[in-house]
Amino acid sequence: MKIDWAFLRLVAYCVLGVVVLVVLPLSMYSSNEVVRSVVASGVTSLFHLLLGYLLIEFGFDKPSTTFLKIILGGTFVRMFLQVGVVFLLIRVYQFHTMSLMLSFLLFYVLNLALEIHFLQKKVALKR
Repeated sequence: MKIDWAFLRLVAYCVLGVVVLVVLPLSMYSSNEVVRSVVASGVTSLFHLLLGYLLIEFGFDKPSTTFLKIILGGTFVRMFLQVGVVFLLIRVYQFHTMSLMLSFLLFYVLNLALEIHFLQKKVALKR
């Protein structure tokens, strides 16, 4: 499996941007509980994105039907894992619910945009 270092650099830049633009200001003006929730959702979302990246890389050169099965099945598994993590963070570890869920939503939108960008780039290179 080939590693797309340009995409991983883009992900690293986005993570760095979120830390500088969101986490640092939150740490100055908000409670530790809120910051902890935002960081936890960011780490979990990053893991979610990297799993998606691996699934796309793994399935991209496969036939179309197999690729769709890998991507859609992987999306189902990733969402199931995400719900499990959210449940653990809220029920077991008592994270701040509102900040956790809002930051999950924002990270999900960012990660979805990155995944779509990555897929478009892969398709353009294949042609």
